[in-house]
Amino acid sequence: MKYNLLKVKETMTETLHIYTRVSTTTQEEEGTSLETQLEEGVKRSKKLKFKYKLWNEGGKSSSKDDLLNRPVLLDLLQEIDEGNVKHLYVWNTDRLSRNIQTWGMIRFKLIKNDVRLHTPTGEQQLSDPQTNLMLGIMSEFSQYDNQLRTERFRLGKIKKIKEGGWMGGPPPFGYKIVESRLVPHEEEQKWVKTIFESFKDGQSLDQIRYLLLQNGVMTRRKKPVWSHGSINALLRNTHYGGYYLFTDKKSGEVVRVNCDPILPPSLVKEVRECLEKRSYSKGGKRSQTSNQKHTYLLRDLMVCGHCGSKFTGNIKSKQTSYYSCSNRVNNFKNRHTDKEVNCSSNRNLRLLDTDRLVWDKVVEIVSQSKLFKEDIKVSSLGNGSHQKSKVDTKKLRNRLQKIEREIDNISNTMVTLETDKLIKSRNVDEVTQIIKNVEEHRISLEGEREKLTDQLLRDREDVKWKNWIKEFSQRIDELNSPSFSTEDKRNFLEGIISEITVTNTDIKTHELDISFKFPYVGDKIIWKNENKKSDGYKIQSGQKSSKVTLDLLKK
Repeated sequence: MKYNLLKVKETMTETLHIYTRVSTTTQEEEGTSLETQLEEGVKRSKKLKFKYKLWNEGGKSSSKDDLLNRPVLLDLLQEIDEGNVKHLYVWNTDRLSRNIQTWGMIRFKLIKNDVRLHTPTGEQQLSDPQTNLMLGIMSEFSQYDNQLRTERFRLGKIKKIKEGGWMGGPPPFGYKIVESRLVPHEEEQKWVKTIFESFKDGQSLDQIRYLLLQNGVMTRRKKPVWSHGSINALLRNTHYGGYYLFTDKKSGEVVRVNCDPILPPSLVKEVRECLEKRSYSKGGKRSQTSNQKHTYLLRDLMVCGHCGSKFTGNIKSKQTSYYSCSNRVNNFKNRHTDKEVNCSSNRNLRLLDTDRLVWDKVVEIVSQSKLFKEDIKVSSLGNGSHQKSKVDTKKLRNRLQKIEREIDNISNTMVTLETDKLIKSRNVDEVTQIIKNVEEHRISLEGEREKLTDQLLRDREDVKWKNWIKEFSQRIDELNSPSFSTEDKRNFLEGIISEITVTNTDIKTHELDISFKFPYVGDKIIWKNENKKSDGYKIQSGQKSSKVTLDLLKK
């Protein structure tokens, strides 16, 4: 049955706002439940001689304790707050929410704005204490029923998985789902074996990716290009050896589920050994993968001044290596969408020239900076307080956790107090004053939470700085030494540089604005007495940025 929402009789002045929702998108697609709700709502509007407006939420769950997944209801509540809704129709109250706290909030808004609630059985005046109590009881029964359904579904899912059923979602590459069970996919399982054998034989992820692209092998999401992460995850997948693990989020129970293996155990074992050898060196540190072939001095520090994107590096063996704006490489994904960003940076920077220019400039600035040398001296002398800092940080974190728990408790208390006020189980003036006091306390706690969060962030940066000082305070004289590797230089720069903004000044030059974390640029000593320097001095801070210009660009 179809309705023309624009055709309204002139004699109708009031509007009945009809809110419809079903619990699943399947029901929405079938249309029956939504159609029935609308049909009954229209009947009610005709009986009242009202025009009507439809608010169709479609298939959305009502069990959550917030409304983030209910955009239509949020818009409707906004209209209620603005006084634009006086008559609301729902099939039953659980269409609005089965959650006690959420329903309490909605009920409060309806009463506050004098909204009349209509159902197929008639009008419900929420300001009537008896009706209010009845609706509250109905809502709690509805939530209880919803929780029982959810728990039965969870337990049924675990039982099905323990019996060998698939846990849900798309199957791993190499499998298909037949009668709710994983079954090897005839064509894909051949490529799984090829990927494992290629990796075992020493091929890199790049080589395997190119092999798959050449042969038109699509990913599980039907994409022609495989990422390194997808191939790496496939190589670590336990399904191909004949089992997988399922963890129930609520109970934490881990279930081992057997499935049909695709690969022989010997091949799976060899590949796992290869993964361990390639991933970690003997010293226990993660070694470079095919995605980490080169160490770039400035790649993660440089930002495009035209579009805000990070710069990427490209090292060539036979051609000139260079840095370029990553937007030019990655923007094809967002082409012709509202996420597309146009970048006017159309020339690259020669990598070696850029590294040399920036490094020399930074070394020059820190070598001349009096404040830098003072920071090194003071921080080195203060290392004894590191253990105390760790204790203080732990205290701050414990206090923050306590405040967050208290804020949660206050929020729950507020709901209870609002309910008491609505059903008049306590003196209204007394409850109103309590709510005011509790709200003031909550605001105070939130202010303290914000201060603690800021302090923890500052402490974290302070620890990073102390670790940096510990590593480099004894190596300042080595900055231009050949023993100071690219990795050393990179770690040094990350300790004192925030970012480097790159802009095109003209067709032949780039301007690099180096932003320091501290005011080291052009600082100087101010003596208390020029003629008697033993009286001491103070250091006048400099600037936090310095600009350099780079020529000889590569197109």
